[in-house]
Amino acid sequence: MSSHPVSQIAGQVTRFLFGSVRYTQRDPSVVIAVLNLKGGCGKSTIAVNLACELASGTDSVLLVDNDSQGTASHWLSHGRLPVRGEYMPLETDEDGERLVRAVAGRNERYVVLDAPAHVGAAAFAAGKIADLVLVPVTASGVDLVATRTVVDLIRRAREVRRSGTPKCLIVPSKIDRRTDAGRRIDEQVREFGESVGPAVHQRTAFVDAFGAGQWIGEFAPLSPAHYDITALAMAVKRSLRI
Repeated sequence: MSSHPVSQIAGQVTRFLFGSVRYTQRDPSVVIAVLNLKGGCGKSTIAVNLACELASGTDSVLLVDNDSQGTASHWLSHGRLPVRGEYMPLETDEDGERLVRAVAGRNERYVVLDAPAHVGAAAFAAGKIADLVLVPVTASGVDLVATRTVVDLIRRAREVRRSGTPKCLIVPSKIDRRTDAGRRIDEQVREFGESVGPAVHQRTAFVDAFGAGQWIGEFAPLSPAHYDITALAMAVKRSLRI
């Protein structure tokens, strides 16, 4: 039996959140939640393109759209992405329970969650079953305040799980280095005391890829935008020591 953190704590977390919930223990998927509590930070762009980059090798990936806005689901609807997808919005405690059960039963190597941009028991569930939480943050004072709340949520989840998980990777997102805010963002996010990933820059290619229903590695391979996602995927694997 694997000592994978989800196997160790999933039962504890579900009891903490939802009461007595039982399921068969198995070697689970690696769960990556892309989470912030403010919209417009590039969360879905990162979730979709990271999932596809992880799937570009031999690994199977499931992309779960937990955001009721359905941006990731719309991206998937064209049928051109190399990942399977499910729409599972998180709005209630019952939705959170359903997510825990669904993730526990997956066979994919990775499950990437495009988590909702709000606080609630369901959003807490996304953080508490994840092995790694990616926190996209733009060079905006409002985003930085929201990020503090997410970091606090992650640290509370670690206390509940009594472990170092979920790990956290803060990702500067939609960054324009020509601006003063864009040049200072790396220094600002380091103040949260968590690991900082490579920046995903403001690129028109991401917008165009969404319009085409393609991920950036297919729409604009070897472009600066694709490099951003490739670098992020490498940072994710380092964080997970995979």
